[in-house]
Amino acid sequence: MKTKSFKAYDVEEWLNFYREGMDYIIALNRQGIPFVEHFAALLLTKMLTSEDPGFIDLMSPAGTGIAAIVINYDGDVYASDEGRMLKEMGDPAFRFGNVHQNTYEQLFTSDSLLNTLEDSFTLSIPGCSDCAFEPWCGADPVYHYAMYGDILGRKPESDFCKRIKGVVRYLLEALEDDQTRAILTKWATKC
Repeated sequence: MKTKSFKAYDVEEWLNFYREGMDYIIALNRQGIPFVEHFAALLLTKMLTSEDPGFIDLMSPAGTGIAAIVINYDGDVYASDEGRMLKEMGDPAFRFGNVHQNTYEQLFTSDSLLNTLEDSFTLSIPGCSDCAFEPWCGADPVYHYAMYGDILGRKPESDFCKRIKGVVRYLLEALEDDQTRAILTKWATKC
């Protein structure tokens, strides 16, 4: 049995949907109905406070392998679930050992992990280092590897980058309104 093929959202369609959803959520909050959009709250925490919410995809270096790991049923250790899924598709790039065969030290000093971390410092990545959004973003090396074949990716073409930039632009515009700023500030301080 073949699975159905569905047309995926492109980034602009996704951002339009996101904006519509955020407008609705903000309207609910203005009516006194508390409702938080958590991805926006994560970004707002980074934008408006000195706190880092620890969201793996928005960390530099990437949080994959240091803020979280995935241990598969067979004992293989991966930098993330996406890295584990790549292995299931035949690419072990983000496997950094096995709990039955490697020591803790071997796992967390493996070339696979250390190379990923080294290449995910946004301040040293071309296209990130001079980006105005860099303080609020992350590198997401597994996504970029899966899409472009290398951890750095091609930032001008990256849907990850386009989505983050689009959401941040929306939030910056929304913060210009006093009532909306009060709502969004509450979100940032509760994350």
